[in-house]
Amino acid sequence: MRLENFKTLTWADFFLYSIIDPRALMRRIIQREPDPFWLSFVVPAASALFSMLTLSLMGRQSSFFYHKMSYGWIFVFMVTIVLVFVYSSMVDAVAQAYGLGGRVKHLIPLINFSFMPQLFILPALYPFIVGNFAPFFFYVAASIAAFIWRILIVVQGISEMHSIDFGRALVIFILPAVALFVSLFLALIMLVTMIVSFLS
Repeated sequence: MRLENFKTLTWADFFLYSIIDPRALMRRIIQREPDPFWLSFVVPAASALFSMLTLSLMGRQSSFFYHKMSYGWIFVFMVTIVLVFVYSSMVDAVAQAYGLGGRVKHLIPLINFSFMPQLFILPALYPFIVGNFAPFFFYVAASIAAFIWRILIVVQGISEMHSIDFGRALVIFILPAVALFVSLFLALIMLVTMIVSFLS
C-alpha cells in the first residue's frame, strides 16, 4: 500500500464496510483503490491472536501461555491462511462452473475481511470470564453468532461480485463446504479402515 493512500485513511473503509455493508466492501475490493489484498491478512492474523487469548483466559494460566501466544498464534494463523486460499479457490471453481467469471483475487480479501466479527468475541466475553459466569457457554454462543455473521458477509460479497441473487450466491458458497466435508469424511473412513486392517 502506498504511503499517500495510508495517510488518507481510505484503507479504514475496508474494515468498516466488512461490518456494516459487505456489498460496499466488495465494490471497494473490486475498485482496488487502494488494493486491499495484503491489507486483508491483518484481519485473520488479529482473529487468530484474539482466539488464542480468549481460550487462554478461559483456562488455567501456566508457563505454557507464552508458547501458545507465540508459536501457537503463528501456527493458527498459517493454517487459517491455507484454508482461506483453498476455500477461495474452491468457491471460485464453483462460480466458474456456473458460468461466472473467475475472481479468486477478489475472493481472498473478502474471506479475510469476513473474520472481522470474530474480533468482537473477546471483548463481549471478557465480563463473563472475569465474573466466571458460564464463560464457555457464552463463548460457544458468540462463536456461532460470529460464524453466521461471517457467512452473511461472504455470501453478500459473492452476490455483489457476480451480480447474482443471494440464494444463488449461498449455493456457490455452500457447495465447496459440502465437498470438503464429504472428502474429509471419506478420508477418515479410509484411515480408520487402514488402521483396523493393519491391527487385524
